[in-house]
Amino acid sequence: MLDAGWLLLLLLPVAAASGWYLRGRVLAPEEKPTTVHPDYLRGISYLVDEDADRAIEVFVRLLEVDNETVETHLALGNLFRKQGEVDRALRLHQNLVARPNLKPIHRNQARFELAQDYLRAGVLDRAEDLFKELAEQGMFLERALSGLVTIHESGRDWDSAIETTRRLETVRGHSLRPVIAQYYCEMAEQARDRGDGDEARRLARAALSEFRECVRASIILGHMAMAEEQYDAAIKDFSRVLKQDIDFVPEILSPLQQCHAARDDLKSFRKLLRDIIRKYPGSAPQVALADLMVQGREVDEAIEHLSGFVQDTPNWVGFYHLLKLTAEQSDLPLSGPMQSLHAALKQIIDQQPTYLCGHCGFSGSYRHWQCPSCKLWNSIIPVRDIKPAG
Repeated sequence: MLDAGWLLLLLLPVAAASGWYLRGRVLAPEEKPTTVHPDYLRGISYLVDEDADRAIEVFVRLLEVDNETVETHLALGNLFRKQGEVDRALRLHQNLVARPNLKPIHRNQARFELAQDYLRAGVLDRAEDLFKELAEQGMFLERALSGLVTIHESGRDWDSAIETTRRLETVRGHSLRPVIAQYYCEMAEQARDRGDGDEARRLARAALSEFRECVRASIILGHMAMAEEQYDAAIKDFSRVLKQDIDFVPEILSPLQQCHAARDDLKSFRKLLRDIIRKYPGSAPQVALADLMVQGREVDEAIEHLSGFVQDTPNWVGFYHLLKLTAEQSDLPLSGPMQSLHAALKQIIDQQPTYLCGHCGFSGSYRHWQCPSCKLWNSIIPVRDIKPAG
């Protein structure tokens, strides 16, 4: 059975034949075409026999490339690329570009489509050359610049990505500074990995200068200060996240606790947790506060605290930790149903993704600053609770 793409190919010759027929109805008798070109029938026969290669060869040969049929060729090439037939798209668009009789607008469109073919095929150097030529000529400017940004990101050429994104920002007329800040963070991570702390800090601060709400830059600076035992500076960096994006509370609680513990000041951390709880509705700060209470031998208070939270804000993770705390601190084991529920929740929590893209719905257990699925930056946040199926 033919799919939608081959059905479109089938309709191309039918449409052409219909056009010839209608043209014959309005032309004078001496101008009427006598027959439909036999090769169209041959092409249809190949399609019926599912000999796609030979059918394409026939149709492409029949479509004379001039300024009247170029749109058909472009549509056909796009169809090939969308269906994953990149080699065929490349051949068709290369053929168009090589034709000397095309209007400049059609040639440039064919060059742009060819650049997209190369990008799809992973031939990045050729795609980059074509996108650059088009951008320099002001042709398909926004899409050419977007293609260049994609290539720079793929090659982790962050300096070029920043330069091109600034141009794209001007063309689009709205800020792309949050994305540029992520490029600076990428370079900061690279500098940190090679042991260049001064450069990493400079780049992270550049990210904050570009976009002051850049959570990633604050986390980078916090971990660097923490590694150098500059705990006051680390606390300041991690605490900045609370104002930048409250959804990232789960990312900073553990390092904040470690910094306060190193300063022998868990009392201040407990106060900070209570401040966070007033702003963040998830279970992470509630569980952290209960753990502090247990460490201070305030077990009953910890159980009471989590019980109150679960009653006020239904939360499966919070309920799991309440059951866990009750089982660990009580002389009596959980009843059969509660024990089964506790075990089931643990299994679900272990299997559930901890990060979610708010744009495309991608989920996973690893933090990505750029969504692997939709390729957007700053779209993935930590989840606040699990969602048991059923």
